[in-house]
Amino acid sequence: MSQNQKIDKVNACPQCLRPLQQCFCGRVAVSPTKLRVVILQHPQEKFKLWNSARLANMTLSNSVLRTGLSWPNLKKASGVPTAEPRNWAALYLKSNKPIEKPFQLFNRKEEPLEDASFLEGIIVLDGSWKQAHALWWRNPWLLRVNRIALNVGQGSKRNQAKESGLATIESIAHALPHLNEDVAASESLLRQYQDLIVTPNRTGRTE
Repeated sequence: MSQNQKIDKVNACPQCLRPLQQCFCGRVAVSPTKLRVVILQHPQEKFKLWNSARLANMTLSNSVLRTGLSWPNLKKASGVPTAEPRNWAALYLKSNKPIEKPFQLFNRKEEPLEDASFLEGIIVLDGSWKQAHALWWRNPWLLRVNRIALNVGQGSKRNQAKESGLATIESIAHALPHLNEDVAASESLLRQYQDLIVTPNRTGRTE
């Protein structure tokens, strides 16, 4: 199936937003995290057949999914009244500086930071590279948060426009183990993405 294919809203599950024959409500295994995971989703991604943001949100108990183009500040976007940008980081799949390690945290000036233990939450932009770029610049408060760069050795489970591209759920899964989170949460995200989205979309399975 085309990865740009849209889900028919009339025949979509109102909770997981999957085609009714691929509904995974009641099948999702939930994982806790200490960090708050905030997914900012471009509106055009909401009903994409391969979109993984809803599954990530349903899997991670300490997460929130916001669909839109802009939010006034981090507190509104995260739902955390005490959120301060200095204690948060946004996921960058590619930094302006080349990195050799699988994970690197930078401050807002793109200076490397070795300790990530101070972070209270991470922000993930859900959309194509162009859509993510639009979200970044429509939310100027993002310029005040730290940044996470990933250098993942393995490719995505789905075709990507760029070689370094990852599905939203994959980028979260690869970041969490480097942020003092249980590796079981990461493994669960990747396993459920494979079982509940990748395989059904490729085989047309309707169980």
